[in-house]
Amino acid sequence: MEKVAITGVAGFIGSNLAKSLVSMGYEVVGYDNLQSGKFAQISKLEMEFVELDVASAAFPNHKSLHGVQRIYHLAADVDNRFSMNNQLKMLSSNVNATLNVGSAAHLNGIQEIVYASTGTIYGDNHNPPFPENAELSNQTTLYGATKYAGESLLAVFSNQFGIHTTAYRFVGVLGEGYSHGHIFDFVKSLRINPKELNVLGDGNQKKSYVHVKDLIEAVTKPVDSGFNVFNLGRPDYSTVRNSVDWILDSLKLSPRVEYGTTPFGWVGDNYFLQLDNSKLAATGWKPKYSIEESVRETALWLDENPWIFV
Repeated sequence: MEKVAITGVAGFIGSNLAKSLVSMGYEVVGYDNLQSGKFAQISKLEMEFVELDVASAAFPNHKSLHGVQRIYHLAADVDNRFSMNNQLKMLSSNVNATLNVGSAAHLNGIQEIVYASTGTIYGDNHNPPFPENAELSNQTTLYGATKYAGESLLAVFSNQFGIHTTAYRFVGVLGEGYSHGHIFDFVKSLRINPKELNVLGDGNQKKSYVHVKDLIEAVTKPVDSGFNVFNLGRPDYSTVRNSVDWILDSLKLSPRVEYGTTPFGWVGDNYFLQLDNSKLAATGWKPKYSIEESVRETALWLDENPWIFV
């Protein structure tokens, strides 16, 4: 039985990945400091859980890593909007932790790393959809810069020590267990006041999404040799106004909706995020869930699971 490790295992994507890998027969060890992840997401899984900050000095030589063959590195501070408010925390969570993952793989003879990167690193580039070889030096948020730095760090470990590494640049990820993002914020706001919804930006921001089940189908395939980067998302997109309409219809609510006046929600908000998906599609991967299905399912799940907001 292959042993795999997941950092950020109690988060949205990490918990869904853990459920999938356990069901597939993998031996799973998961790490989370539970600052944003919720243990309830994984409490019923037959896996080893280690409450530990991956950025700490204790991680690279932790005894639980013995025998691990692949690390899925999902642990991160994903608060893009407020990433400049606590800069050292962002650097620790996204840079130091990723450096530790590379070190852990080297020290323990782990030959594969799968890294959760983000489409946010494309910043305010024009002319989407963005290909993997786009110019990325002009970062617009600290979150995006730290995730791009993480790719660079793991590329060094791959080239220096032959660790096979794949970085997936995700668009917005939706589905059961969703715990961060504007759909989360909208449903939370509507639970507090179902008669009014305030939206950052004019609502015409164009966003692409991918269902977490489609994402997991991609990242659980064997890792290619060397260092590789793939965009991971649907080829189409929707507007924030589309999301609002689908959420309100799914929850059967008719609040007064107030939109902002700017084409973006905040400085650094990708007001048109669409990735060129052709490289991943060439491997045979094809998303099954539409954006509308994903938004509606996520809104209903959030409404039925209020504990996620605590």
